Amino acid sequence: MKLTVLSISRFNRTAVIGVLALAGLLVSEPSTVSTGALSQNERSDVRRPLIIAHRGGALESTENTLDAFQRAVRLGADGIETDVRLTRDGVVVIYHDEYFGRVEGLPERQRTRLISDLTYSEVSAQTLIAVGDDGGSRRVPTLNDVLSNVQSGLLNIELKRGARFDDLLDKTVAVLKRYSQLDRVVLETPSLEIAKKVRAEIGPSLKLHINPGYDDSVPFLQSLERVLKFKPHSVSVSFKKLSREVVELAHKAGVEVWVWTVNSPDIAQAMAILGVDAIKTDRPTALLDLFNRERRRQR
Repeated sequence: MKLTVLSISRFNRTAVIGVLALAGLLVSEPSTVSTGALSQNERSDVRRPLIIAHRGGALESTENTLDAFQRAVRLGADGIETDVRLTRDGVVVIYHDEYFGRVEGLPERQRTRLISDLTYSEVSAQTLIAVGDDGGSRRVPTLNDVLSNVQSGLLNIELKRGARFDDLLDKTVAVLKRYSQLDRVVLETPSLEIAKKVRAEIGPSLKLHINPGYDDSVPFLQSLERVLKFKPHSVSVSFKKLSREVVELAHKAGVEVWVWTVNSPDIAQAMAILGVDAIKTDRPTALLDLFNRERRRQR
């Protein structure tokens, strides 16, 4: 997908560099960023990152539901992010948490049943707590539902660790092998070793996505370098860990940088200045509005 080139004013650059500096996100001095790339009219061209609706835009619509995903794409999001787990009867479902109950509105003390211990009928029997535009009738979908009903945009699918993970992996790989639009899928694996296994099963056409922070036994940059040697499609990095060095290392290796989870417009601008390729957000409307305003200012 083509990235829109934006022009961010000097005032806005100063504001977002301040956000970065306070968060400790810059490797180089803020002054290097705020002056070195400015053109003569004190504006610089910044590519608009892809906007990926995290769980479909969880602060704007009930998370991980078909309606949320479809809404995000209609708004102009470049894709959606979601999570998969396996039920007791072998159905790959769209569900973030390991335990059943949060999105259904159960009190915390009652959230004791693993998704892997429930059948799909049990998981989908209860409607979810409505968020935003939800009228109150949404239920947990399956991975097949998403592949069949979300007709455009990238599908960033995260394999969630948990009980019966090997079965989840096998079932997900089987579903994706039958999917005719594999080029839309960006599959996040929980480790480099799993990514290698998936690539061997499906081949190099599948876009693989890895969070280098999975390996906390070594420093983050060391884990990043190990992941980059594998050359996945992209790395998933918390915006709190992002730096100019991370972006430069990844881009030098030909790997995209996707950051999560950014809900602040100021931080989103900062991420764009640092050169990230995609931003995962619970607030796709807010970030799309932000970058659309920047594009209008450029005209």
